[in-house]
Amino acid sequence: MQFKVVVLAVSGVLLCWQAQAEESAIETVVISGDKLKRTEADSSASIGIRNRRQIAEAGQNNIEEVVRQMANVGTGAELAIRGIPLAGPTGGGNGRTISVTSDGVQQSGFAQDISNLPVWDAERVEVLRGPQSTNQGRNSLAGALVVKTRDPQDQRDFNARIGAGNKSSYRAAVAGGGALVEQVAAARISIEQYRDGGDNFNATRNEKHWDKETGHTARGKLRLTPWGERYQAMLTLSESKYRKGDAQVEAVTHQARERIALANEASAIDNRSRNAALEQTFALGGADITLLTGYAHNRYTRASDYDYTELNQGTQTGMRKNRELTQEARANFSATLAGNVLKGVAGVYYGHDTASTDDGFRVPVSFVLNSAGQCPSPAACASFDSDFIHRRNLESNRTRNRALFGEADYSVGALTYTAGLRYDAEKQTRVVGTVTTGTSPMAQMVMGQLIGAGIFNADGVRDVSSDNKVWLPKLGLRYALNGDWTAGATAQRGYRSGGVGYSYQRGPNAYAPEFTKNYDLSLKGTLPGNFFLAANLYQIDWSKQQVNISRNTTIDNFVVNAGSSRLRGLELEVRGMLTREVEVFGALGLSRSRFIEFQSPLGDYSGHEFGRSPRQTQSAGFSWKPGRALLNLHLTHEGGSYSGAENEERNGGRTLLGGKTAYTLANGLSLFAYGSNLLNHTYITSGAISTVPGRHNVVQGKGRRIGFGIEGRI
Repeated sequence: MQFKVVVLAVSGVLLCWQAQAEESAIETVVISGDKLKRTEADSSASIGIRNRRQIAEAGQNNIEEVVRQMANVGTGAELAIRGIPLAGPTGGGNGRTISVTSDGVQQSGFAQDISNLPVWDAERVEVLRGPQSTNQGRNSLAGALVVKTRDPQDQRDFNARIGAGNKSSYRAAVAGGGALVEQVAAARISIEQYRDGGDNFNATRNEKHWDKETGHTARGKLRLTPWGERYQAMLTLSESKYRKGDAQVEAVTHQARERIALANEASAIDNRSRNAALEQTFALGGADITLLTGYAHNRYTRASDYDYTELNQGTQTGMRKNRELTQEARANFSATLAGNVLKGVAGVYYGHDTASTDDGFRVPVSFVLNSAGQCPSPAACASFDSDFIHRRNLESNRTRNRALFGEADYSVGALTYTAGLRYDAEKQTRVVGTVTTGTSPMAQMVMGQLIGAGIFNADGVRDVSSDNKVWLPKLGLRYALNGDWTAGATAQRGYRSGGVGYSYQRGPNAYAPEFTKNYDLSLKGTLPGNFFLAANLYQIDWSKQQVNISRNTTIDNFVVNAGSSRLRGLELEVRGMLTREVEVFGALGLSRSRFIEFQSPLGDYSGHEFGRSPRQTQSAGFSWKPGRALLNLHLTHEGGSYSGAENEERNGGRTLLGGKTAYTLANGLSLFAYGSNLLNHTYITSGAISTVPGRHNVVQGKGRRIGFGIEGRI
């Protein structure tokens, strides 16, 4: 029923252009994530875009709330584009399938958590669906998420907002800037602080706000133009911190909708991200040169109950540090060739990423025996429940990536030919160490026997490395049907980088990159009444998928290239002004995924769907601005998905209603009320998370949030 309601809403938006509409020009948008600087209408790529005004009118606070309105963008268990989760569908590999970039800096590690990426003072949020490997490089096989924040301007402005709501939540934010020296230097700062008390109660520890979240973001920008438009330098510095409680709740001894957690150990994660970017642009020899230097430093720590129950079944801790330095130099050019226009971009890229990990596990001997398949009977293993093994996994990783890339459009009459190529060379080295101890002589003896039998590797330090080189071609064709409509076709190769792994049962191993062949058909144009419509059909053939074939992925990983799959789907988005006061939008995404080959130690998953891969997404909404008032409502639906590739547990879909209403006073102050999940829909984002035999947890989406606030602009 919920699916039909949203489909009808989307259909209404698609037909509303037939109503009487006043003429209103459609905004021309240059895509930030496209290095060739195409406009949305001139690109065959499937793109979802929200600008600063649209984000503010919808009352959205983070990236998750923004992108869930876009076709074929899932936000359940994690970010997914076209049914491909951020971490991939097979549990293998260290790389990501989606690149997340903020102000030119690619986010690493847990800085990619979209629920904690704020949109305060954001200029635009873009989702580029489909592989961006030729454009963005490594780890963008499924697509890219690009965030562009506001740049400093000479004109001074100041904006402040404060709001509070249920669940002990609040947000306070300020932003402003202006010229330091007219026409030479300008600066801008933005700061936001937030808190959300969460929905869950820990009955074992008698703690409210078990899943509370707190955080802040601070950003500073400096724009220098000492020689006018001939040269610009943009320096961006930012810091983001957040702390999150645990979101898992018991689903066997309690109903999941009760939101009861039973962990007997404290659980929380902390993350801090610091970014720096220097972008220099200038003209040289008829080309526009861009030099972009980026630095990202991310530190993540966690401490949690290992089994998430009231039982004394162990703890886990973790600390991860990522440092990434990138340098890109590119030239955009335009020339006449045989009487026709040739536009292109060519560049070089270098990236140096270092990461260190310190993971600790304190688990019962019975758990280790069972995981290794060495438990003769439940009763025999139960006798070891008071004996624990403590293991530290220490890792140091270094990745060097070098690339050459280029792409060009050549227009001949109504036809535009596109060709692109990227050469990516990457070397990874990994140093792995383990330290294993027991809490009792019995635990030490059992672990020694497991190591002696070759079931676990002995403690020590080991070096592993890999070296991969790939070519990533792209070909496309666009045809201008008339002044308003363009059809296109694109074929390109996507990839996720290979890597090196270490199995604590099998030892070191290297695995190769995985590849996709992608085919897109597009149609974009203007409907009567100045509505912009974009439609894309796609097919993805995925080969050499990185598959984790470890029998127990909780404590071990062994990745090989052993999978293949196929995905098909479509995206349809429409937006425009119904009247001068009413803006509407609608989006529809359909996605079908299927493993062609996926052999796992736990079963043959060939023919199964991807886990955490919604089959459909829909959204529809409007903003009505009569005079000084504002009313915004938006409805989003994300279809159900399986928890994993075994296709046993399926999480239901969800339909969420959100919105904002505001009134601006004569003095410029704005009073507003906002809400998300207004119907208080209960839904599971991650299901059947195993804890102990006969028990499991789930993660639920946030319940209803409502709040009020005041905002002022100068």
